[in-house]
Amino acid sequence: MACDCKCNIFPQWIPVSERLPEPGMPVIAFVESCYGVAGSSRRLRAQHAPNKTLEMGEEQEGGIYDEATDTYYCEEGWYETNEFEEVHWNVDGIVTHWMQLPAPPECVK
Repeated sequence: MACDCKCNIFPQWIPVSERLPEPGMPVIAFVESCYGVAGSSRRLRAQHAPNKTLEMGEEQEGGIYDEATDTYYCEEGWYETNEFEEVHWNVDGIVTHWMQLPAPPECVK
């Protein structure tokens, strides 16, 4: 059964030079020079992680070790965010802009 949905205004792109998202907040990131290819770009779900805010998955190597908590953290940077995967893949390319994920549709009954 179909529903009549209210249209939500889509968020606007925010330059990373102006502001970064809150740590751990999934956003849509605009990435340039993907995989080292000049002129390439893509959009993906990602998050920005300051130092010692994003714990590493068991399958990851490297990172920053915090002896006080006996925890390995991802280095500061942008990471692809997949809610069903424990590994946080470093974004390959230059994140220039980001936007909040849109709100889910509000169906009118």
